[in-house]
Amino acid sequence: MKQNIFILLLLIPFLWNCGGDSEETEVPNNQPLELPLLEFNTFNERISYCIGLDHAHGCYLAYNSQNTKGKFDNDQIKKGMVDYLNDNELRIPLTSIDSLLNLYLLENGQVDETAVSKADASYAIGMSEGQFLVGSLVGRGIDQTVEVWFLVEGVRDGMSTQKPSVPYNEATVEVKKYYDEINLDMGESFLAANASADSVETTESGLQYKIIQEGNGIRPNLTDTCVVHYTGRFIDGRTFESTIPSKIPAELTPLGVIQGWQEGLQMMREGSQYRFFIPYQLGYGEEQNGPIPAYSVLVYDIELIKVKKFN
Repeated sequence: MKQNIFILLLLIPFLWNCGGDSEETEVPNNQPLELPLLEFNTFNERISYCIGLDHAHGCYLAYNSQNTKGKFDNDQIKKGMVDYLNDNELRIPLTSIDSLLNLYLLENGQVDETAVSKADASYAIGMSEGQFLVGSLVGRGIDQTVEVWFLVEGVRDGMSTQKPSVPYNEATVEVKKYYDEINLDMGESFLAANASADSVETTESGLQYKIIQEGNGIRPNLTDTCVVHYTGRFIDGRTFESTIPSKIPAELTPLGVIQGWQEGLQMMREGSQYRFFIPYQLGYGEEQNGPIPAYSVLVYDIELIKVKKFN
């Protein structure tokens, strides 16, 4: 799911997505309700609940922060998420989410309730968060193993003052450990299979690459400035960053980028286009970095347009 740009403007400097550690964010001072806690008979039931709880609790904190307080209706956000996850009939068409939120969320961080009601905007945000959550499950290949009922119950508890069946901190730790293990296994399997693909070469460091087009210009050194167009993707094909839509190339030095880029750029000549498959050890490592989860194998298509020599 692609987040609406104005949502991101409102939520900065909050989480990249709603799940995760958010202890420093202020929340409404409501006492948790004391209702019977869920019991889990299997690992899948518990982890499904924790995934829903972790994501929704992060959303609850973000949409009740000092920057967003009063601009959204928690119950409608929860309803939008639950309806989407339960495959219920949606009050708002999925294709209308972006246009509706563009009318509601103004560039100065304010909202326009004359254009769109708070209830509809909140419901649309809930749908959008539901899409994001499902997309993350599909990307990790666990959408078919998740117990939807427990996932939704986690969302309900996370978006309310209900005392959760698993403490928030425990849920966050369990989800991170689960996702880390998935990313590590998926990455290792992908690289092992990719190493035998046509035209893919592997360097001594473990960096894999494929030459799309070989240039005939100079190669950069560590301190030279490289003018590049690039697209970064996860191994499931989702794009997380790209210079292509803006048509504005990036300028960077190999010394200032991740190790996989350092090695890769110095292999290229001006005019080259390479595809690099970067193991997590040569990328962002064992911790999440913005939209990039821990242990992520990354795929970059890089075009080296020009090398500006360091004087």
